[in-house]
Amino acid sequence: MAQSLINPALDTGALRRRFERDGKVRIADVLRPDFAAAIHDCLANDVPWQLACYDPEQSGRTASAQRLTPVQQRDLGPAGLARLEERVKRQARDGFQYLYDAYDVLEARRQGRDPGLLLQEFLSFMGSDELFGFVQEVSGDTAFNRVDCHACRYRPGHFLREHGDESPFEQRHMAYVFYFTREWHEDFGGITWFKDAGGRVTDALAPDYNSLTLFRVPVPHAVTQVADFAPRSRLSITGWFTRYD
Repeated sequence: MAQSLINPALDTGALRRRFERDGKVRIADVLRPDFAAAIHDCLANDVPWQLACYDPEQSGRTASAQRLTPVQQRDLGPAGLARLEERVKRQARDGFQYLYDAYDVLEARRQGRDPGLLLQEFLSFMGSDELFGFVQEVSGDTAFNRVDCHACRYRPGHFLREHGDESPFEQRHMAYVFYFTREWHEDFGGITWFKDAGGRVTDALAPDYNSLTLFRVPVPHAVTQVADFAPRSRLSITGWFTRYD
């Protein structure tokens, strides 16, 4: 039998009680150490990142998500990228916006891109009986039947403004974030905070290495801007557990 990729020492009963109480749970040391280390190395060295931001002038499931491939970024050049970043941060003063490097693992599989990238193995893990069973046991939710998978890299200056993860296109039950950032300090930014129904910040979570945050949708949350002096990028894999009938 294949060796488990999830830490077998986790107390799923205690995790479920916290999830039922708070609607979210942070799980430390969630993955087998060698698997977590391999995914970190892939995110740090191998991913052909796209620069992602929001286009408020577009609408639709994918139209509003602007992404620039490495080739497009090179064509824009430093001056063009600086202008893009200036526009994005100006728009962020008044409403929803984000800026970070992204890689849609599920989309890459559907298009047959980068088949040797280790993130494809992570996507298979996300759709496995082991992972689905673990999430169902922790959350008590057995209604979801799909999961998607996005890798994210936040470099200095990158951020994600407040949002709730609602979608008119799919039934999102829960969101997840696996963190793969080594030696991160809270002062570097990249903190995920959550609000309650009264608009008060109730949790502020650092991107601790080899941890998982699982939470119900919708809930207001954001990722604070990564500081200019951060010595490395904030690395994560995120997505939603959804239902398709």
